Parts: sequence; structure tokens; C-alpha cells
Amino acid sequence: MRVGVIAYELEGARSGVGRYLDGLLRGAAEIDGSSIEWQLLFKGDPTEEPLLDLPGVSGLYDRRPSARPIAWEQIRLPRVLRRLELDLLFSPGYSLPIAPALPQVVTLHDLSYEHLRHEFRPREGLRRRLLARWAAKKADRVLVDTHAMAADLARTYRVDAAKIGVVPLAVDRRFFSPTAEAGVLHGLGVRPPYLLCLGSVLPRRRLDLVIRAFADTAPEPTQLVIAGRDRLPESGRLQSWIDASPARDRIARLDYVPETVITALYAGADASIYLSDYEGYGLPPLESLAAGTAALTSPGMALDDLVPDYPYRVELTPDAVGRGLRRLLDDPKRQATVRSARDVLRRLTWKACAERFIDELGSVLNRGTPRG
Repeated sequence: MRVGVIAYELEGARSGVGRYLDGLLRGAAEIDGSSIEWQLLFKGDPTEEPLLDLPGVSGLYDRRPSARPIAWEQIRLPRVLRRLELDLLFSPGYSLPIAPALPQVVTLHDLSYEHLRHEFRPREGLRRRLLARWAAKKADRVLVDTHAMAADLARTYRVDAAKIGVVPLAVDRRFFSPTAEAGVLHGLGVRPPYLLCLGSVLPRRRLDLVIRAFADTAPEPTQLVIAGRDRLPESGRLQSWIDASPARDRIARLDYVPETVITALYAGADASIYLSDYEGYGLPPLESLAAGTAALTSPGMALDDLVPDYPYRVELTPDAVGRGLRRLLDDPKRQATVRSARDVLRRLTWKACAERFIDELGSVLNRGTPRG
């Protein structure tokens, strides 16, 4: 089976979709006896891409580094595909080109641009909606990360449930052996004990509830560390929440932090907090648990599928968040809960995810769809 993979998300700094694709292909390389040839389709110039060192992986560079990714995908890529002998085309993130008669599979990680339109600029939101709707309609198979997303996709886009496949994401192995290096934390201005909120600051992430619950619940001298780019639509809104808090002197604000220090931040925290009105997957709580740190989280994330009885899950109301945080911090069985969740996450390797992924690709070709 020769699979073309739209790979511009691997160019430059790794995006979330790029890390997802990287994990799947590395997991696939661990599967004994795999007969798949992966043709990575890049829009830019040749680079030292480590994935090309894996068995069965090759790259095609279109040498158009200045092209906008979506314009390249929709206008240029169909011409490239006509020259290739592929059995199937895979897009790891939200869109598909108007391609020749070739079986196609796409992953839709979430529908935030449908449900949270206020978080997107009007033009960007419209573009995302049009591309995702087209991809969901055109694809022979639509992959999602969770069962909740499968139901959302079937409901919102009226996609036949039989056309949807669930392939979860694994947690990178580095999170299972973290070290809370004092020098790293000191360099960030972080001192234990602290609670950690890590991730882009978006309206859906409910930092207003987190800050309120922290002030009402966490004892001194515990800090609240908020790390991640501020993407709230109103400049200064996050700082206004912090300034209005009676615990403002114990709130440390970091901007984007590099991946090299994330494991240390998780490992040094007493607990992490990740609340959201809507998520396609919700990887940070899983990373926190893998690092040995309990996470306070909300329903509707991958943790629902993976650890259905996880006890530190709260509804998004001020009282519920405060009660949940207090219960987590005071629970003498907290570390036992973390160990149990870690055992589940250890089994969710990228190899296991890739096996499901390859089964999904095979199900498309086994229906006898004609080769392009």
C-alpha cells in the first residue's frame, strides 16, 4: 500500500497536527511486517526531516516554501498527485484537496470553529468551516481522536457514524520519566509548592474559574503558575482577572514555555488544572498524569474514554471547581489514583495508535475503492 501524506505541518516548528503525524509514523515504523510505503508530501524545500530515516518513508518536496499551506493544498497539490502512483491520500488535519479519483482519509481533531466561533476571526473561522465540511463529505473515512468527537461529528455534520473511526493520541514517552529540576524551575521564576495551568489561554479554558477557585482553596504559600500564550480576544483580560484576585501575589504568569521545560513543570507541581468548555482531545491532563501529577479537569476530553472513573473531573461552575480542587488536594488516595491512570496511559503507545490507524486505512482499500 502506497500512502501519500500531506506533510506541510511538519515544516518549520512542529504544530500540534505535526506532532500527531510524527507520532503516528514513528509508531507505524515499530510494527513488524508492515508493507506500507509512506510518501510525505511537502510544499517547501528539502530539509533534514528525521522521519525520512524511518523504513518505508520517503519525501517529495514541491519547492514552494512561500506558498500559503491551504492555497498550495487546494491548487498545487492536485497537480502533484496526478504524477504519483498512490493507493490512498491521508491528511492529518482538517482539510483535503480537490484531488483525482483517489481514496482519501482525513482526521478532524475537533470542531471548535463551529461551536466556538467567537474564538476565531470571521474570515479564518469561515475558511476552517468550509474546508472541514468539504473534507468530511469527500473523505472515504473520517478519523477522530475520541468517541465524544465521533458523536459531535455525526451530529454537527450529519456524517454517517459508520464512516467515522476513532484513533486516540498517545502521550510522548518522555513524560513518564520527568525530573523536577530545581534549576529549570528557578530559571522560570517558579517555586514549589505550586499548581500548574499549562496551555494556550483561550476563552474556553476558563481561567476565570481557575483563578477564583485557587484564591478560595489553595493554602499559602502555594502558587498558581499560568503558562501559555494569551489568545484571549480582549487584551489585558487575563491580567485583570489576576489583579482582581485576593491571591494575586501568589499567581505567576509565564508566556509560552518550550517543550524542553514542560516535563519539569508538570513534575514539580502539586497538581495541574485544565478546564475547558470544549476540547477535541485534551492532551495536557494526560501529560500531567504521565508525569505523576494529578490533574483537575472537566468532562468531554480523552480522559473520559481512557479512565472513565477518574475522580477529579468537575463541572464548570465556581462552586464545583472549588470543591473539586479541595477534594483533589486533600485526598490521601491521590497518588494511588495517579498511578492507576499512569498504568492505562503507558499502554497507549504510538505503536498501539498506529495499529488502529493502519487498520482504518486498510478498511478503505478493502472496500474496493478504485486506485487513482
